[in-house]
Amino acid sequence: MNNDFTIEVFPGSSPEVRVLKLTGPFTLRDVFEFQGTVRAGVAPITLIDLTEVPYMDSASLGSLLGFHVSCERDGRKYTLVGASDRLQTLFRVSGVQGLLHCRATLTDAAAL
Repeated sequence: MNNDFTIEVFPGSSPEVRVLKLTGPFTLRDVFEFQGTVRAGVAPITLIDLTEVPYMDSASLGSLLGFHVSCERDGRKYTLVGASDRLQTLFRVSGVQGLLHCRATLTDAAAL
Protein backbone atom coordinates (compact mmCIF):
# COMPACT_ATOMS: atom_id res chain seq x y z
CA MET A 1 0.00 0.00 0.00
CA ASN A 2 1.22 3.47 -0.85
CA ASN A 3 1.67 5.54 2.32
CA ASP A 4 2.16 8.85 0.52
CA PHE A 5 -0.67 11.34 0.80
CA THR A 6 -1.35 13.60 -2.18
CA ILE A 7 -3.92 16.21 -3.12
CA GLU A 8 -4.67 16.94 -6.76
CA VAL A 9 -6.93 19.83 -7.80
CA PHE A 10 -9.05 19.51 -10.93
CA PRO A 11 -11.68 21.71 -12.54
CA GLY A 12 -15.20 20.39 -12.12
CA SER A 13 -18.04 20.00 -14.57
CA SER A 14 -18.65 23.76 -14.53
CA PRO A 15 -16.56 26.85 -13.67
CA GLU A 16 -18.02 27.10 -10.16
CA VAL A 17 -16.94 23.55 -9.23
CA ARG A 18 -13.51 22.29 -8.26
CA VAL A 19 -12.52 18.74 -7.40
CA LEU A 20 -9.90 17.79 -4.83
CA LYS A 21 -8.69 14.21 -5.25
CA LEU A 22 -7.09 12.91 -2.07
CA THR A 23 -4.93 9.80 -2.31
CA GLY A 24 -3.35 7.77 0.49
CA PRO A 25 -3.80 7.71 4.26
CA PHE A 26 -5.02 11.12 5.48
CA THR A 27 -3.42 11.79 8.88
CA LEU A 28 -2.27 14.57 11.18
CA ARG A 29 0.88 15.20 9.13
CA ASP A 30 -1.31 16.04 6.10
CA VAL A 31 -3.81 18.36 7.79
CA PHE A 32 -1.94 21.60 7.10
CA GLU A 33 -1.54 20.76 3.41
CA PHE A 34 -5.27 19.99 3.19
CA GLN A 35 -6.24 23.19 5.01
CA GLY A 36 -4.01 25.27 2.76
CA THR A 37 -5.46 23.68 -0.36
CA VAL A 38 -9.10 24.16 0.63
CA ARG A 39 -8.45 27.75 1.73
CA ALA A 40 -6.72 28.55 -1.57
CA GLY A 41 -9.86 27.86 -3.59
CA VAL A 42 -12.68 30.29 -4.09
CA ALA A 43 -15.02 27.98 -6.00
CA PRO A 44 -18.57 28.01 -4.62
CA ILE A 45 -18.70 24.19 -4.83
CA THR A 46 -15.91 21.80 -3.81
CA LEU A 47 -16.06 18.06 -4.36
CA ILE A 48 -13.58 16.12 -2.21
CA ASP A 49 -12.85 12.73 -3.78
CA LEU A 50 -12.00 10.22 -1.04
CA THR A 51 -12.13 7.08 -3.18
CA GLU A 52 -8.36 6.52 -2.80
CA VAL A 53 -8.19 7.32 0.94
CA PRO A 54 -7.95 4.02 2.84
CA TYR A 55 -7.63 5.57 6.29
CA MET A 56 -8.28 8.85 8.08
CA ASP A 57 -7.38 9.75 11.66
CA SER A 58 -9.22 12.06 14.07
CA ALA A 59 -7.07 15.08 13.16
CA SER A 60 -7.92 14.77 9.48
CA LEU A 61 -11.59 14.24 10.32
CA GLY A 62 -11.35 17.44 12.35
CA SER A 63 -9.97 19.28 9.32
CA LEU A 64 -12.94 18.06 7.23
CA LEU A 65 -15.28 19.32 9.95
CA GLY A 66 -13.47 22.66 9.93
CA PHE A 67 -13.99 22.85 6.17
CA HIS A 68 -17.68 21.99 6.69
CA VAL A 69 -18.02 24.86 9.17
CA SER A 70 -16.26 27.36 6.89
CA CYS A 71 -18.50 26.34 3.97
CA GLU A 72 -21.62 26.79 6.11
CA ARG A 73 -20.40 30.18 7.32
CA ASP A 74 -19.43 31.44 3.86
CA GLY A 75 -22.41 30.04 1.93
CA ARG A 76 -20.34 27.59 -0.11
CA LYS A 77 -21.17 23.96 -0.81
CA TYR A 78 -19.08 20.82 -0.62
CA THR A 79 -19.52 17.08 -0.96
CA LEU A 80 -17.32 14.22 0.20
CA VAL A 81 -17.27 11.61 -2.55
CA GLY A 82 -16.55 7.89 -2.45
CA ALA A 83 -15.82 7.43 1.24
CA SER A 84 -15.03 3.76 1.88
CA ASP A 85 -16.89 1.64 4.40
CA ARG A 86 -14.02 2.24 6.82
CA LEU A 87 -14.37 6.02 6.49
CA GLN A 88 -18.17 5.81 6.72
CA THR A 89 -17.73 3.84 9.96
CA LEU A 90 -15.43 6.58 11.31
CA PHE A 91 -18.06 9.20 10.43
CA ARG A 92 -20.80 7.16 12.12
CA VAL A 93 -18.83 6.26 15.28
CA SER A 94 -17.70 9.86 15.75
CA GLY A 95 -21.29 11.09 15.36
CA VAL A 96 -20.76 13.28 12.29
CA GLN A 97 -22.25 11.09 9.55
CA GLY A 98 -25.48 13.11 9.41
CA LEU A 99 -23.55 16.39 9.42
CA LEU A 100 -21.16 15.73 6.53
CA HIS A 101 -22.41 15.93 2.94
CA CYS A 102 -21.49 12.61 1.30
CA ARG A 103 -22.21 10.96 -2.06
CA ALA A 104 -21.05 7.67 -3.53
CA THR A 105 -19.64 8.97 -6.84
CA LEU A 106 -18.57 12.20 -8.52
CA THR A 107 -21.51 11.79 -10.90
CA ASP A 108 -23.92 11.67 -7.93
CA ALA A 109 -22.24 14.74 -6.39
CA ALA A 110 -22.27 16.71 -9.64
CA ALA A 111 -26.02 16.17 -9.94
CA LEU A 112 -26.67 18.27 -6.82
